[in-house]
Amino acid sequence: MPFKPSEKEEEYFARQQVELKRKLAEEARRKLEAEERERARQLHFMKCPKCGMDLEEVAFSDVRVDKCFSCGGLWLDAGELDRILDKEAGFLRRLRSIFA
Repeated sequence: MPFKPSEKEEEYFARQQVELKRKLAEEARRKLEAEERERARQLHFMKCPKCGMDLEEVAFSDVRVDKCFSCGGLWLDAGELDRILDKEAGFLRRLRSIFA
């Protein structure tokens, strides 16, 4: 005589299967998001956020800032403004107080 699971057992296994599929879907979503972030980073890495042209690193007071020679934009990475302000005072410190 074949084994026939009870209703509670069938419900338990159905819940387990749903939970497993939910976890697999979440893992797939996270992997896709990570891949999309990496693709976007590669696409935009060292590109000017204003005009889209290439950025070049330029040394300024021992800090390497990103300069767009197409539109003239100057871009700072996290912490670079603070490092410049440690050496420079006046206008830049006032500018920082406005935007920080």
